[in-house]
Amino acid sequence: MTRALDNALDEYLVLLAQGGSREAAERLVARWSPKLLAFAGRTLGGAEAARDAVQDTWESALRGLARLDDPARFAPWLYAIAARKCTDVLRAKYRHARIGDAVAQTIETLAPSTDDARIDLAAALKLLPTQQRVALSLFFGEDMSVCDIAAITGAPAGTVKSRLFAARQTLRKHFGEAK
Repeated sequence: MTRALDNALDEYLVLLAQGGSREAAERLVARWSPKLLAFAGRTLGGAEAARDAVQDTWESALRGLARLDDPARFAPWLYAIAARKCTDVLRAKYRHARIGDAVAQTIETLAPSTDDARIDLAAALKLLPTQQRVALSLFFGEDMSVCDIAAITGAPAGTVKSRLFAARQTLRKHFGEAK
């Protein structure tokens, strides 16, 4: 199915769900859950946490679906909720740890001891601040534009670009790639 048809179907399902159709809401959940799980998994680095975040996302989304004014904006609206839920999970996870200590400990743990060390992207992504990790995951993992990411995160497009740049720089340093 082409992207335009997918968008039209989503708009139709949103309108039906807003009108009270339980079947339409279930179809939206079935269509979007795999995408949200992939996004949350990349952002959070774990399947169990991702499932919890996606469940929380759907609880909030279905409760607030009636307030969505433009059904064409369903995808960015839904990803915005998912990004907030992932951020909440990460904040809770690191609430009791000082950030400097956590980063230093992670770098020591991940520092390759030999040149043959296997590159572990998931571990490297965990080094990134939450906002950079969310932006990177949406940009590369979900193939979203900077404008869509800005709408999802509520940050200006320039800030999104800065976060993507900083995330790439951090990953380059982690993997030892020259500029």
